[in-house]
Amino acid sequence: MTATLEKHLEILRGRISLWLLRLRFLRRRLLSPNDTCTFRCNICGNWCTSPLSEVKGRESRSCYHCGSNRRFRTIILALSEQLFNKVDILPHFKESKSIVGIGMSDTKIYARPLRNKFSYTNTYYHKEPKLDVMAISEDMYDTADFVISTDVFEHVPLPVGAAFSNLYKILKVGGVCIFSVPYRMEGVTIEHFPELFRYKLIERKGAVVLANTTRDGRDQLFDNLRFHGGGGATLEMRVFSKSSLLSEIKKAGFREVKLYDECIPEYGVMIEDATPSLVISMRKTADPSFPPEEGMDGGNGQGSIEETQ
Repeated sequence: MTATLEKHLEILRGRISLWLLRLRFLRRRLLSPNDTCTFRCNICGNWCTSPLSEVKGRESRSCYHCGSNRRFRTIILALSEQLFNKVDILPHFKESKSIVGIGMSDTKIYARPLRNKFSYTNTYYHKEPKLDVMAISEDMYDTADFVISTDVFEHVPLPVGAAFSNLYKILKVGGVCIFSVPYRMEGVTIEHFPELFRYKLIERKGAVVLANTTRDGRDQLFDNLRFHGGGGATLEMRVFSKSSLLSEIKKAGFREVKLYDECIPEYGVMIEDATPSLVISMRKTADPSFPPEEGMDGGNGQGSIEETQ
């Protein structure tokens, strides 16, 4: 099968999937007319009427025009506020090729329109254009006005602090990272492989296991591994906690750390109280020793700013 034919088939499958989603939502709307939410998707700009439970879901596809979920729409909401100091839909973003952006395995849903607006490159761990956040080259230092890293850092190996530090190095002074990972509200980060050093994935008795040799030479085997969807290295290495995550962000030098925790129903961002795994924005300031002011709200007032201790 040629690459062109495969591309056309991929587009066709995507369109069919979205039409089926639309029909499913229409059926649910007829059965439960009060359990709906009408919003304008801030990624594709189209209006949707979707089941409220799907709109609230972090990973549930709830726009039947582009397939976006709440996490993706919050990423673009945060980017809009941090770049332009206002919340707008992506089709209305002012085109500026002087703004340099980097995505880390971003979804095509917003990667394609971002490429049309900015000098934006979507990178991958497992294919070109490659970016291994654990081993960046010096020519990447201070190059990006924004970086989007959504649900990536739960997959990077130890030490995770090095990944946050490299993320900071990539940004220009004044640059912003729009970030998310799954995290728990309580406790500390759980490392699934705390002594990870030299490791590989192998197949044993029909299952994939992780074989690790510790720094002091001991051999370890781990089974019951958890993988997330997508290509590349998608093994879950850890489960962050909120407090540990914010501590890592501050140790890397980031300031003006903001958690997007408020509802913006007109754009399909429906967030309930005490929701974990929120989208976070964090900035590389001129003086990393300068903390954000207590009680300070950023942008148009959506979300909260955390002063990590």
